[in-house]
Amino acid sequence: MTYSTETRLLIIRHGQTTDGSEPRCHGWADLALSDEGVKQIERLARYLRHQPIDALYASDLTRSQHSARILATGRNLSPVALPALREINFGDLEGCLVDELPQRFPATITAWRANPATCHFPNGESFQSVKQRVLPTIERLLAQHAGSTIALALHSGVNRVILGWALGLPDEYLVRLEQHHGCLNIVTFGPLHPRLVLHNFVPEPDHGR
Repeated sequence: MTYSTETRLLIIRHGQTTDGSEPRCHGWADLALSDEGVKQIERLARYLRHQPIDALYASDLTRSQHSARILATGRNLSPVALPALREINFGDLEGCLVDELPQRFPATITAWRANPATCHFPNGESFQSVKQRVLPTIERLLAQHAGSTIALALHSGVNRVILGWALGLPDEYLVRLEQHHGCLNIVTFGPLHPRLVLHNFVPEPDHGR
């Protein structure tokens, strides 16, 4: 994929949510940011305070929306909600601790270990189905904001799909792309191939103070 002018994509994961820091399956469950999650995004907003942002998008889930509003503070920007950029739907696994999945959903975990890209969560989605709804929207945004800087306040699974697509990674490698709460990734799209400028960067707690 090539573009006539360079466009920067700032791909951000929302902050920690109210059900704690233990790894859980957070998909379409509409969770709020915890106090720590708010602080994480505030730190990132301070880090980005001198970075121009021309457009700001989020999914329609609360944790993504709240993160986008924090990032928009002090800027002449109104975050736009795009339901197509929701996190993967974990279906029956929603809210489950990752450590308890092998016992509760052994068949699903076996399928996940065989190929995480094609594993379809019961009553939910697969990463392949997420790609089908996310990537057309990303391509549209890149065309709409050519030559600009676009910020996306999204989710770990969606971020992995976008990053994997930009880097040309096989689908089964998407889970190798770590995404911490409140992290920043930067990808540039231009006349040549996309370039990963920054991956999974989290500002230090005292950054910018």
